[in-house]
Amino acid sequence: MPYPFTDMVLYFFIYSFCGWAMETVLCSLQERRFVNRGFLNGPLCPIYGCGVALMLVVLVPVRNGMGNPLYALPIVFAMGTVLASVVEYFTSWAMEKLFHARWWDYSHFRFNLNGRICLHISLIWGVLATAFLYLVQPLLETLVAWLYRTAEWLPGTLAAVFSLIFLIDLAISVNVARAIGNKLDQLDKWSELIRAHLESLELPTKEAVVSRLEAAYSRYARHSARLAQEHRERMVEWRALPEEAIRRRLIDAADELKRRKDSAMAGTRALQRRMLQAFPHLNRRGKGTAIPELRDFWKGQRQRKKAGRESVRPDDKTDTKSRQ
Repeated sequence: MPYPFTDMVLYFFIYSFCGWAMETVLCSLQERRFVNRGFLNGPLCPIYGCGVALMLVVLVPVRNGMGNPLYALPIVFAMGTVLASVVEYFTSWAMEKLFHARWWDYSHFRFNLNGRICLHISLIWGVLATAFLYLVQPLLETLVAWLYRTAEWLPGTLAAVFSLIFLIDLAISVNVARAIGNKLDQLDKWSELIRAHLESLELPTKEAVVSRLEAAYSRYARHSARLAQEHRERMVEWRALPEEAIRRRLIDAADELKRRKDSAMAGTRALQRRMLQAFPHLNRRGKGTAIPELRDFWKGQRQRKKAGRESVRPDDKTDTKSRQ
C-alpha cells in the first residue's frame, strides 16, 4: 500500500466528497433544481472514494516508478479507465442484487456493457483518474501532511469520526433503499389489481370476471398465507352475488385501491423521496410502472402547489388588506 491506512481512509472520504460535489452540480444543472446526488444522505459518493482508493494502490507505484511522465500518462490513463469501469460495473451489479433495482442505466448510450458501464463514461473515468493522480493527489498529500504537523493525533481522529458517521449513514441508507423496494412492490401490486378490476368490467360473463380476479389476487397474495385466505373468502362471497352486484363491487374496489395507492405515494417519506430523486434513471426492469407513476404524481403535486401560489398574488393580498 503506497500510503498508511489512516491516510487512505482520509483520501477515500475526500474523493467521495469531490465525487458527490461534481455529480450534484451536474445533475442539478440538468434537472434545473438542487439534487442531493448519491446513495447516501450525506455529501459522499463512495463509488468515487472506492474507485480512487483502488487507483492509488495500483497506480501510484506506476506514477512513482516511471521517471518520464510521457511514458507513464498513457499507462495511468488506460489502467485508470479499466479499474474505474470494473468498480462501476461491480457496484451496479451488487446494488441491483441487494435492492432489486438498477440505480443507473447506460443502455441508451452506444458501446455499453449490460447498461452498467459504457465507453464514453469509462473514458471520462480515465481522464479523471489521470487528473486526480497528477494534479489533485499531490495537493491532498500536502494537506494530510499538514494535518500531521498540526497534531499527530488529528488525522486518526478525523478518520475515525468520518468512518463512524459514514457507517451510520450507510445503515440508514440501506434501510431506506429496502423500504423503497417494498413500497414499489406494493404500488405495482395495487396497480395490477386496479387494472384487473377495470379490465374485468369489460368481460362478458360472471365466470370470466371471477376467474380474472382470482388470477390477479393469487399473484398479489402468493407470498402471504393471510392475504391468500382473505382473497379466497372474498372470491367465495363474490361468486354468490348477482352479476350486476359484482360489477358494482368492481368499481368500488378499484376506487378504494386507487385511494390507497395515492395515499401511499403522497406519504412517501423525505429520505425515500430524496433517494429516488437522486437517481433519475433508476428502473426495475420488467417490474411494473411504480417509479414513473411516483415521479408523475410528485410532478403533479409540484404543479398544483405552484398554481396555488400563483393564484394568491401580492395585489390580491393588498386588496384584501384594504378591504379590511
